Amino acid sequence: MTMLTNMQSSATRPFAVRAAVRLAHLRRFINRFFAAVIARHARHAARAELYRLDDRQLTDLGICRAQIESSLEDLAQTRARMQQLGWH
Repeated sequence: MTMLTNMQSSATRPFAVRAAVRLAHLRRFINRFFAAVIARHARHAARAELYRLDDRQLTDLGICRAQIESSLEDLAQTRARMQQLGWH
């Protein structure tokens, strides 16, 4: 017997295994989609709240009005890194 005949191709896998793999991929795609939607909503809510604050309150937080967008971008990148590493 050669090594090629011992290898199982995707066509010879049982249907249940192929279906389970595809469902897992679909579930991962849906989870990532909704995580992105939730993250986008959180960014918009944070942006709106930060723009409602006056300059003194922003200074107390350690940012100025011109830094709001860059601060939100930094937070979004940190959140993405944490999600990739599996933090919950």
